[in-house]
Amino acid sequence: MRALLILAFVVTCSSLPAQGETETRTWQGKWNNRKYGTTGPLKCVAKHDGNGNWDATFTGTFKGDPFEYKAQFQSKPGKGVTDLSGKAVIRGHDYEWAGAIKGNLLRGRYRSSVGYFGEFEMKEAAARNSE
Repeated sequence: MRALLILAFVVTCSSLPAQGETETRTWQGKWNNRKYGTTGPLKCVAKHDGNGNWDATFTGTFKGDPFEYKAQFQSKPGKGVTDLSGKAVIRGHDYEWAGAIKGNLLRGRYRSSVGYFGEFEMKEAAARNSE
């Protein structure tokens, strides 16, 4: 049992850089909008500052139209995962989302001020870049 707890701690800690060390990660996958039953590709390139703060750029397409938006979010190590939460303004609408990084997966759920809601799931697309 003790070995499992130590392993869980090591896995959680290894998913984030050391304090003060920056890291850039890239994930690719898809998003789903439950309000309209739409879906599309999604990519996230995020830079972690080593102190729990991330600056990210999300790109994808919505009904064939490309989009790009910036988001800032915070991370907190959990049990075997890194919990995330953030906010963004997309096309003038406020969005809140919560998610988690577990291994090479980034999953989340979102809700907007105009009733859009859904989820996204992405897999890490490239090796990590620590600075």
